[in-house]
Amino acid sequence: MVQHITRKQTWTGNEIIQTDIGLLADKIWKTQLKNYSTDLLSLIRKSLLEKVPDLGEKFNQAGLYFGYRVGNRKDKAYIYVQKKNLIIDLCISRNFTTKLKKLGFEVKHRDNFQGRAGWLTGWRIPQSTLNPKPAVKWLCKALEK
Repeated sequence: MVQHITRKQTWTGNEIIQTDIGLLADKIWKTQLKNYSTDLLSLIRKSLLEKVPDLGEKFNQAGLYFGYRVGNRKDKAYIYVQKKNLIIDLCISRNFTTKLKKLGFEVKHRDNFQGRAGWLTGWRIPQSTLNPKPAVKWLCKALEK
């Protein structure tokens, strides 16, 4: 299958680049994140691609976040890149916050569009973490829906 990449301008002028299937080439987003650690992000992206058939990815250059969906469905997960953390929003019940906290993760609910829609938002994963398995597990759970 040939991968198609589209570029869209939002009403605020932000450019969003997305694939119909697969991951965006690193060169598309790496220049925007040149002063950020991307090791954990790269591990998560590659693991997701292996585990999720028909994975689609988008990158918002201004917001420095990645969105994930399966096929032509709506986005079910976002990864926001910050200097010290990845912030993950997932289209799963907020009730799972307790499980993530028991695993030692920090979760600070965010009052963004996803948070108001009932998503689990504000899951912080330190950039120094090099184990992508917990993130991949929960991202896959959100993408199953």
